[in-house]
Amino acid sequence: MAVSQPNRETSHYVQQEFAENYPPGVEHAYWHLARNAIIAENLRTIGARKVLDVGCGRGIVVEYLNTHGIDCFGVEPGDVIVPTNLAGKIYQGVTAQQLDESVRRAFDTILLGDVIEHIEHPESFLIELQKLYPNVRHFVIMVPARHELWSNYDEHYGHYRRYDLATLRTAMQTSGLQVVSIGYFFKLLYPLMRLILLIRRQRSTQLRASVGGRTLHRFLAALLVADYHWLPARIYGTSLICIAAVPR
Repeated sequence: MAVSQPNRETSHYVQQEFAENYPPGVEHAYWHLARNAIIAENLRTIGARKVLDVGCGRGIVVEYLNTHGIDCFGVEPGDVIVPTNLAGKIYQGVTAQQLDESVRRAFDTILLGDVIEHIEHPESFLIELQKLYPNVRHFVIMVPARHELWSNYDEHYGHYRRYDLATLRTAMQTSGLQVVSIGYFFKLLYPLMRLILLIRRQRSTQLRASVGGRTLHRFLAALLVADYHWLPARIYGTSLICIAAVPR
C-alpha cells in the first residue's frame, strides 16, 4: 500500500505513514493473517508461478507467500527498511515501471494489494502495467470497499475512493482486463466498522500490532477466512478482491 496521495501521484510514502501503517509485529495481527491467507489461496487457484507484489511496503505479503511455497517478489518506491531475510526479494526505491525489461518479463502475475485506491486514474496505471509486463496473465487486486465506510482514515492515507462491486468491475473492464472473479471479504468486520463510524464518526489512523496475543489473532483470522468462504461474495465487506485476466 504505497503508491500515491492526491496531487502527488508519483511521490513516496513519508516515513510517518510507514511507521503508522507498519508498526513492529503488525504482520501477526488478524487483518494481515487473514488477508495473506486469502491472497495465497487465490494465487494457487490461478496457478501463479512468479508473482510481483506492487507497492509491497516492507514485504509482509512477500514474506508470507515465500514461506508458503509461492515465488513472490516485491517492488516498493517508498523509503522503507527491507528485512534482511527478504534481501534479493524486494526492489526498493523504484516503481514497477522502472524495473529492467528482463525483470519485468519474468512475472506471470501482478498483485496489487490496497494500491489502486491511491491513484487518481487507476485505469491508466493498469493499462501501462499490461504493456510493460507482457508475460503477466493475471492481476490480483484488493481494495477498500463501500463508500459509506469512508472516513478520516481514507483521507489520512490519501485514498481517492472506496470501491463497490460495480465500480471495481468497471475499472477492470475500462483497463481492458477480464474479470474472472470478484467479491467482498472481511464481511464480519463490515457491521462493526459501520457501528464505529456511527458512534465515533472517525477511526484510528494508527495501526496496532497483535494486541491481545497471537493465539487470539490467529483465531480471529480464521473467522475472517471462513467468512470469505461461507458467506456469499455479494454480502458487504470492508474489502474487495478481484481476479482479472489479461486477454490474449
